Amino acid sequence: MRRNLIIALLFVASSAHAEDAELVAGSVDAPEQDDIGDQAIGADIGVAGGGRVTPGGLRIAGHYLYQMSQSDWFDGTASFTYGGGDAQCFRDRMDAFQCGHGFTDGSSVEISANVRRVFAPRGSFHPFARAGIGVALVRFSGDDLSGLAFPLHGGGGVRARVAPGIAVVAQADLQLGLGMFGRGLGAEPQLGMTVTAGAEFRLR
Repeated sequence: MRRNLIIALLFVASSAHAEDAELVAGSVDAPEQDDIGDQAIGADIGVAGGGRVTPGGLRIAGHYLYQMSQSDWFDGTASFTYGGGDAQCFRDRMDAFQCGHGFTDGSSVEISANVRRVFAPRGSFHPFARAGIGVALVRFSGDDLSGLAFPLHGGGGVRARVAPGIAVVAQADLQLGLGMFGRGLGAEPQLGMTVTAGAEFRLR
C-alpha cells in the first residue's frame, strides 16, 4: 500500500514538472512566433538615392514574407521609385552619349527575391540582415531613356512589435548591379541606396 502511494506521488510530481516545463517553453517561444509568424505582408516608404543612370526619389515597396527556417524568411518585394524627370543626357565632343542625372532623378519598377536573416532579439527589437537580387525597368522620361537593370541588394534593419501580429520596420539597403540602356548608351553600372520605414502584418 505504501509502495503504491509513493509511486502515485512520484507520478503526480513528474507530471506537474513536465507541465511547468511546457509553460516555461511556451512563454519563451510564443512571443517570438507571435512577433514574426510563418507568413506576413508589409509596406514601406522612404527615399532612394541614385545618380547618373541609377534612379532615385520617393520609394514605395510592398513585401511578402515566408518563413524558410528558424531564422530565415523569404522576402519577395515589389518596389516603385518616383524621381525627377529633367533632361540630363548629352553627346560629348566624341559624339558619345553621356548621362549625368542627379541623386533623385528617374523612375523604376522592380521585383526582387531576397532572404532575411533575423537575429536574436534585443529587448523588443529584432535586428535582421537582408540580401537578394532583382530585375528592374528603369526610365528617365526627360531624356526618353529606358533600360533593364539587374541590381544586387544588401542591407539590414530592425523590426519591433507594436501589437499582436503587427510590427514597425526600419531598414537600409544598398544596390549594386548592371543596367542595359538604349540610345547607344549600352551597359552601365547601377549603384544606389535606400532608407525606408513601414509596417508588417502577420498572416499566419
